[in-house]
Amino acid sequence: MRRLPSMQTLRAFEAAARLESYSAAAQELDVTHGAISHRIRELETQLGITLFRRAGRSMIPTREAVTLFAQVRESLGLLQRVIPDVAHATPGRLVVSAHPSFATRWLMPRIGSFLRSMPDLSVEVRSVADLGDFLSHGVDVAIRYGAGTWGNSTGERIAGELLFPVCTPAYRDAHRIHAPGDLRRCRLLRHAWQPWQPWLRAARLRIKEPAGHLTVSDTAMLLEAAAAGEGVALARSLFAADDLARGRLVKLFDVVVEDSFAYYLTWHVGAPLPPAGAAFRDWLREQIAARPRGTGIDAGTRRAKRA
Repeated sequence: MRRLPSMQTLRAFEAAARLESYSAAAQELDVTHGAISHRIRELETQLGITLFRRAGRSMIPTREAVTLFAQVRESLGLLQRVIPDVAHATPGRLVVSAHPSFATRWLMPRIGSFLRSMPDLSVEVRSVADLGDFLSHGVDVAIRYGAGTWGNSTGERIAGELLFPVCTPAYRDAHRIHAPGDLRRCRLLRHAWQPWQPWLRAARLRIKEPAGHLTVSDTAMLLEAAAAGEGVALARSLFAADDLARGRLVKLFDVVVEDSFAYYLTWHVGAPLPPAGAAFRDWLREQIAARPRGTGIDAGTRRAKRA
């Protein structure tokens, strides 16, 4: 059976076509401009047609889009009459497990938009660091970062990740960091499971793996140490995005490298992904796709690169 577009995708298309604007559609649906754009591109790829053409600040529906719009609007109207507020309704409860660092630094500042899009859904987020037990005790879905091989779960890759050095503006200026070679006179903060060598090789630096000074086993702690001026951290783009946007940390160079690990949404092996879990997965993808260019990679990218 051919996979149908999600309800969120159809709502994004309907609003964009009716308003002839991605920005206006994003405002109406309380999502980002990037989320609307991502939904439209996804629908165009699925249908194999172009749906909009830019005209100044407007997005004008193509002939095919006008035909589709009439059908989608009629279908949404029928559903809304049969099932009250079906565009939002997914009644019930969703229990999400996430690593403490990810939950605190990335998920909590953004979860509000998901809650507003699913007002009849009760969401519980559990902060769980134990990889061996993250789907027990009533957990529906879990966000995990790794190789995607967890024996007790089914996993779907959400997005890859890029690594690059960051520090405070004050540390950069005090140590006169202008080129990768300047890191030789800096303190390189170390994550116990995130070696510097892949990035050092991409930057063509012959420096031994840092040892001493400070080693941590948690990404949030690593970035906090960098923000406290303790040295230069090798950051994940998703974790560092907010600190970079606020100017608390700065990205030092254009050299970036793809991590061998990725973000996955996982659920119980042998069980289907529940509808609320599928909506959460789609929301995660939208949020990650909307991050600034040059700070991450999408699920389809597999190669290391220089930005």
